[in-house]
Amino acid sequence: MVHKKLLSVVSGAAMLALPAGAQAPLRGTSTDDWTGWGVLAEGKGYAPTAMGQVHFRDIGPREDRHPIVLLHQSPMSMIQFAEVQNALADMGVRSVTVDTPGYGMSDPPNKQPSIKDYADILVDVFDYLKLDKVLIAGHHTGAAIAASFASDYPNRVTAIIMHGVPQLTAEESSGHPSLHPKPRTPLADGSHLSHSFQGRTPPDSAQILEARTWMTLTSFISGPNLAHWAVFHYDMLPDLEAIKAPGLILSDANDSLHPIDLRVAEMRPDFEYVEFSQGSIFAFMTEPKRWAKIAAEYKSKIETPE
Repeated sequence: MVHKKLLSVVSGAAMLALPAGAQAPLRGTSTDDWTGWGVLAEGKGYAPTAMGQVHFRDIGPREDRHPIVLLHQSPMSMIQFAEVQNALADMGVRSVTVDTPGYGMSDPPNKQPSIKDYADILVDVFDYLKLDKVLIAGHHTGAAIAASFASDYPNRVTAIIMHGVPQLTAEESSGHPSLHPKPRTPLADGSHLSHSFQGRTPPDSAQILEARTWMTLTSFISGPNLAHWAVFHYDMLPDLEAIKAPGLILSDANDSLHPIDLRVAEMRPDFEYVEFSQGSIFAFMTEPKRWAKIAAEYKSKIETPE
């Protein structure tokens, strides 16, 4: 009779030898459904630019020649738009996310860029992807980059969406708390990470906690917060006034930029304005399908004028 222990060893070896077929669940040793970077499946690549390799994700129907381009806040990465992108693809809308140089998987620049510098390298990305025009959309710092691009390259833009518009005066820029960040030097108690969870606006839903987790991780992984420096030294007003393309402003009532969004909406009454939520900077990450629907409907509207 075969010894029970031997049977156990043989059975275990057989299980380890099983091929990972298409139907095999991706459980690993997890006890939850956290997919991590898996939410960014498909469409990723690198474009050569004046700031090195820029990481992008391009998904959706190839016949859509004027995709929505999604530019993230800082310090963050394209991960903040992952579920928005997936929802847009499900709607049949092509979109491209870009990791700002120095964030995510893009190369760091070799010098301090300005917002204009960040906008200029998008030309390299769009040329690499053979895109002549895009609907450019950005959140916070991404909105600043979008404004600069729309102003300087009007022939490459069908429309602009800005969610949280950092049209900062010199006084607003100089006193911003982001100019005085806490150090990221690893500490034994992990507080170099946990402090990123402090001082946020409640309530903390599961989706908000997930968004804050991504912010904490991407903030730590990034190098110097170059884009924040750039946005606090950027005078958006001339670019904002120069934009010829139609525009949409989205805002969150508890975002620090909400009063500025209202100010910008008054400056540009031709732009549409939508109060997206009563929340703060992570609100759209909790409702990616609604954000995608607003963007997709706006894209359809400007492409099929009355």
